[in-house]
Amino acid sequence: MSAQAMLERFMAKHPLAVMTRTILGEIIDERLDDLFEQHRSRQYDGAIKFSTLALSIAEIALGTIPNRCQAYRQYAAELQASQAAYYSKCNRSEPRVSEAVVQYSAQRAAELLAPLEFVPWEPLAGYRCFTIDGNHLQQTEKRLKETRGLCAAPLPGTVVARYDHQTGLFDRAYLLEDAHAQESSVLARVVADAQPRDLLIADRHFCIVGFVEQLAARGSCFVIRQHGRLVGESRGKRRFVGRTATGEVYEEALALSSAEDALVLRQIVVVLTEPTRDGAQELRLLSNVPAADAEACALAELYHQRWEIENAFHVLTMTLTCESAGNCMPRAALLQFCLALVAFNARQVLLAALYAEHAEEDVAAMSQYQVARDIVTPMDGLLTAVDDEEWRRLAPRTVVGLAKFLRQVSSRVKVKSYRKSVRGPKKPAIKRTRCIAGTHVSTAKLRKGRRSRR
Repeated sequence: MSAQAMLERFMAKHPLAVMTRTILGEIIDERLDDLFEQHRSRQYDGAIKFSTLALSIAEIALGTIPNRCQAYRQYAAELQASQAAYYSKCNRSEPRVSEAVVQYSAQRAAELLAPLEFVPWEPLAGYRCFTIDGNHLQQTEKRLKETRGLCAAPLPGTVVARYDHQTGLFDRAYLLEDAHAQESSVLARVVADAQPRDLLIADRHFCIVGFVEQLAARGSCFVIRQHGRLVGESRGKRRFVGRTATGEVYEEALALSSAEDALVLRQIVVVLTEPTRDGAQELRLLSNVPAADAEACALAELYHQRWEIENAFHVLTMTLTCESAGNCMPRAALLQFCLALVAFNARQVLLAALYAEHAEEDVAAMSQYQVARDIVTPMDGLLTAVDDEEWRRLAPRTVVGLAKFLRQVSSRVKVKSYRKSVRGPKKPAIKRTRCIAGTHVSTAKLRKGRRSRR
């Protein structure tokens, strides 16, 4: 059977897998080797090309390969190096290179979104809105000599990510190898990446005087939850400005210090109808968005968009392998997390292709878990049936051609078959009956007794 015929068969039975391979092939390719050369400091490309290394780790992130040992075995012919050299390359991957891969993937994904008729979302007119948040990587196994005798959990690092609300992509990642380092230590780099008319949304961990002053000096704006330690000085009367779905909204001017030239911000206070999980009755926000551009109620609603990045982190955890307990070396763990961010960006392109061909409500109702499983399960067969050389010959080479191909394959997806399972209301917890310690019960006897009581 010809490669074209095999591809047609997979397009008919497993279109999501074909779309994923098409998108990842456009994002993770030989151009990553040039990216590696631009951002490396000590590492070099020897027998192991960075593009091949990135592809093998991306498969772990997707879930098509369980771990690095299996990844090496599958890519041994392309790597042309020993397993020890492969592990060494992973363990010494420089954070600057991993960060550059995330930024590059967002640029490539955005180029694919345009011909798919994707309309960028505009949370606040005239501004580009981003959310920044940190994610502490989970504890690893104690395989390293330094951690074997410890009771404490070894942590491989932290990722501070920036989420672009216009495209739904992660466009920046700031990596911290030291898991005890404060997330605020990357804020100078966050400021350097901010542009005029950018609007950053962040939680109170990022409410630092120096940070907000630097953003304001660059012409950038922000909506940040006020930290309890930042008191400031009131420069006006608190006034009621309206209501939102979560409570009453008040506004006043707040100076960051008592100095005459102190930065004066808008303090927006939401008196909550229901307290937060930590018992807070009020939500205090600081912003420098001009009142002419956004009312206080609009900014209070805009702050809720911060949960988009939390939802994205949830997708990374539930549908992608962003962390592995066996990845004990910090740089290897951070590289895998960054490749998971790349896979998430590819997923956003896939969703855009689905939205282009199907009803919005049907795509929104798809189970992301089922979508992930239908991508992972047939992927190994697709890679075997149509090898890389044949794939390069069959796949379109231009961005417009790729978008057209993605829409063609997307039209074959039966989106309603991926609908989420809707569960009924939760039943109240039943009080358990205490039994004698160490005893067991027979399920058959219990069920027999229930039937006899009927």
